[in-house]
Amino acid sequence: MKSLIITILISFISLGVQAQDPVSFSSDKLQQISQRYAGSSLNWPVVVSLAEHNITNNTFTLSSGDLLKLRSLTNSTIIFEDQQKRTNKLIGEGATIFATNQLNDTNKLFSDFLDEIRNGNLENALGISEQLKPSVDALERTLNSNRLVAIQAQLISKNGIVDKRLGLLAGWNEAFVGDLFEESHGVRTQQESYATLAFTDGSNIIVNPNTTAIIRKSRIDKLDKSADAEITLVEGGLLSKLSAVGKERSKYVLNAGSSTTELNTQNFLAENSGGTNVRLSNYDGDAQVSANNVIVTIRKDEGTIIRGNAAPLPPVKLLPAPKYLTSKLDTIIYQNDFLLNFIGVSNAVNYRVEYSSAYNFDKNVVVKEVTNTRILMEDLPLGTTYVRVQSVDNLGLKGPFSDTFLVIRNQDTKSPPIFGDQFNQKVHFVLSNSVTITGVTEPDAVVLVNGKTTEVSGSGTFNRVVLLELNDQVINVTSTDGSQNTTRKELRVVHLTEEYLFKVKLDGLDIKEDISAANSAKTITGRAFPEMEVELKNGDTIKTVKTDSQGRWGVTMNVQQGKLSITFKANQTGIETLSKSYTVK
Repeated sequence: MKSLIITILISFISLGVQAQDPVSFSSDKLQQISQRYAGSSLNWPVVVSLAEHNITNNTFTLSSGDLLKLRSLTNSTIIFEDQQKRTNKLIGEGATIFATNQLNDTNKLFSDFLDEIRNGNLENALGISEQLKPSVDALERTLNSNRLVAIQAQLISKNGIVDKRLGLLAGWNEAFVGDLFEESHGVRTQQESYATLAFTDGSNIIVNPNTTAIIRKSRIDKLDKSADAEITLVEGGLLSKLSAVGKERSKYVLNAGSSTTELNTQNFLAENSGGTNVRLSNYDGDAQVSANNVIVTIRKDEGTIIRGNAAPLPPVKLLPAPKYLTSKLDTIIYQNDFLLNFIGVSNAVNYRVEYSSAYNFDKNVVVKEVTNTRILMEDLPLGTTYVRVQSVDNLGLKGPFSDTFLVIRNQDTKSPPIFGDQFNQKVHFVLSNSVTITGVTEPDAVVLVNGKTTEVSGSGTFNRVVLLELNDQVINVTSTDGSQNTTRKELRVVHLTEEYLFKVKLDGLDIKEDISAANSAKTITGRAFPEMEVELKNGDTIKTVKTDSQGRWGVTMNVQQGKLSITFKANQTGIETLSKSYTVK
């Protein structure tokens, strides 16, 4: 019946897309268009890769051929989601333990499919989708073949130093991924180390850094596939992630300090400082906590504390998760650091920020505690870093995690820009023997002016005074970012002086202070600089001429008695005109 529904849905989608006219849309409609034509809003990178982008008005256009291609992606997305549901069901039946390698292969296909979608590679994604059903079929066969294995818990991932103890009196030895854990076995993590123990019903126990835990009981009912497990937290922290099957059928008991907790929750945190104080936080379902003959039930987003041998405190409402300042849950950066901002939570004493290169936060985890609502994450690797935040109250209870925020660091191949009015001019004129070079670039760029390092402000502004050795010289400016991408600019600077400008000739002879009047036309010539204008005024006669690319200029005019004034004008704001008058007799 399910296959029939999928077939009808695919046929319906096919009829809707066939012979579809081109579709144009604005950038803010990208996810909506992706949902409609590509089967999921998450498929937007493929839509972008296919669509023609009009940069001027920031719109996209999908041709009829593009829409036909997206029909295939819609079909593949349905296959992907269907096989994911099958895989999750098989995990609940023990695939994590009994078909580890095949499960890893299947999960890699799911991951590769999503990677190709994120990279906009349609053909690669379609090819991977064809492998999904055969891979899940093989996973199911392997699971059914191996499920009679008696061992229940297995170390499926580790990061840093993780040890294993085979019995209460045995010594500690290094643990390896794939090791099996039975009753009375212990697991220990060191500083900045994590471990994940998987149970046959798909439940996981995440062992936090500096933690020691012992498996007191580890049994499996092969008839109904339920587990019966009891774990003692000696010190440190454990995060219990029960599967849906584990929550419904299995019995998980967690001992910490003087307390015993029966879990009926898919997300539960226990923390034992190693002394007698225990903090328990529940993020789903409910959990029954007993200590000193008192039982309390902590429900979703509630917590309690057990001090010594006292009874548990009445349930306390956990603080809500902080929200990010931005509505988007991802960002792309090109540098190796990122400033994360979030909105503060009332009554929070501090905030706990975790970021990791792993989606499950089970390796390469960095933990920071801050009292303000921002954190600078430094030395981020290329690729995706996953971030989440918790609020901590005055009892030290940690609230639920925020939505996971993705910081995607790409290789920076774009050179930093250099902006400034001076760089828009072919020639920059000054009236003194120095010039102040001013511009704007990226705040973290290194700027050199004529080879000398120049300070860049937090807003990206830089300036440097350069002494001119020549009346006409070129100044070199470079801006280099952290990825060694460099932008170079050259600025031609001219020092305007009367001595240079007023070497004027009349019919080829140098003009002195006095000029003889003439009724016939005379040719007046000179040499200045490009991008200048020369104005000659004699009585009521005014002549204006622009200099050529070499700065040369010339006019022909009758010179009458009186005054002949010559004025040089630079096409640049802030530069005064230079004028000189001659007497015509």
